[in-house]
Amino acid sequence: MTLDIYNRIKDTDELVFPGTRLAVTEEFIGGQGTFSEGNYIYAAVAGKVNINIEKHEISVMSKAKPANVPRNGDIVIGGVVNASRQMITISVNYINNKEVYPTYTMVIHVSQISREYLDSVDEAVRLADIVRAKVIDAKTIPLQGSLIGSQLGVILAGCSRCGRKLEKIGRDKLKCSECSYFEKRTTTIDYGSGKLAFKT
Repeated sequence: MTLDIYNRIKDTDELVFPGTRLAVTEEFIGGQGTFSEGNYIYAAVAGKVNINIEKHEISVMSKAKPANVPRNGDIVIGGVVNASRQMITISVNYINNKEVYPTYTMVIHVSQISREYLDSVDEAVRLADIVRAKVIDAKTIPLQGSLIGSQLGVILAGCSRCGRKLEKIGRDKLKCSECSYFEKRTTTIDYGSGKLAFKT
């Protein structure tokens, strides 16, 4: 995993989101903008990855500007940082296509994830997925959101087995580009396009 991240990032400006798995704790120390859980180091903020090979340290540097106050109907983008059976928590990094800092926290109930009935959240979205959502209640803390809408949902996801990018092969059906593992997500119509912006 570490070599994969390093080889992809060392010569690029790749942006990572909160919840992105960066490295294993046996090989690297988590620096600024990261957190550790289990045997892995994850991004805690949206930003560019910095790898110090000599110190065996990996960090994420955020260049976001101060946030505007979110309002009902705003479109946000962020990473899933927690997922339970009935709810997901998102660290919001973009509001109406503008990067924000500090980030906002949004929760989305299972009833607002899909028009179809779901027994559990993980049938549609999982930890570390990048999602595009809509604010439905901006007066609460945390924000309340929804993934229901053709341009809303998961816009990027990694394989639950190996962490590599999942490719869309059908309506809400994804396949790992590395290990060929199949998974299901509630995806946007532009899933995997690399375009984060929301078009009205």
